[in-house]
Amino acid sequence: MRSRTLVAVLVPVALAPFLLAAWWAHRPDEAPWHDDAVADATETVDRIEARFDRDHLYKAEDYAHTAGQEESVAVLRVDGETHWQTGVTLVLRVTGHGSGVDDWGARVEGTEEVCFRLRLGPKDDDRDDDVDCPAGEPLPVAKDPSLAGLDDRLRRALTGAGPHESKVRAAVAGLKLDPAVRQEIAVEGARVGVALRASQYDCLLARVGPRGAETWRPSHVQLAPGELSCSAGLALSEQFGHRER
Repeated sequence: MRSRTLVAVLVPVALAPFLLAAWWAHRPDEAPWHDDAVADATETVDRIEARFDRDHLYKAEDYAHTAGQEESVAVLRVDGETHWQTGVTLVLRVTGHGSGVDDWGARVEGTEEVCFRLRLGPKDDDRDDDVDCPAGEPLPVAKDPSLAGLDDRLRRALTGAGPHESKVRAAVAGLKLDPAVRQEIAVEGARVGVALRASQYDCLLARVGPRGAETWRPSHVQLAPGELSCSAGLALSEQFGHRER
């Protein structure tokens, strides 16, 4: 009798780790892609924080604008004004994409929304992952246009135009750029300079002369505030084509 009782007690205890593992692998409140999607959302926030540092941001509106450029990010709250005075707090809702295996062994994909709280200054920076998302609609953040893939198109268009201002202007207009892209054209002697700027660090310059058309993108460091300006004058200057990292 005692042996039967002992077996009845020991068997559930021995099986407990396996039962727990099975329950954990099939948590009813989490989709199969949950962990993968959360990791994807976390990588997105890591990338945003790295850009904050690289771009030397310090104003609340600049933090919010930069974070909002990510397609998967919604800016829910912004508190504070500057990094070194009040400090800035951002709450971001990030949509992570992931995949996993369902109960039938099939590979499935899905998304999860995860909220992060970033505290930037006034002394140290830190963040909280997977916080409760505040209620309310995201704050409006205008998306920057992009000059991606335009280099060759611009060069070909300007090569056919030659160093003639009117033809250069017509060639640039023929590209049908986003109206938000700032365009600047200047003439100096037998050369025409073109500057296209989509955002602080998205700048494409071109110079058209007797020998044809050239394009150049200044480096990230060169376009930092207080450094070179994305202008037609720069396209015509001796600095054109000299890259700094």
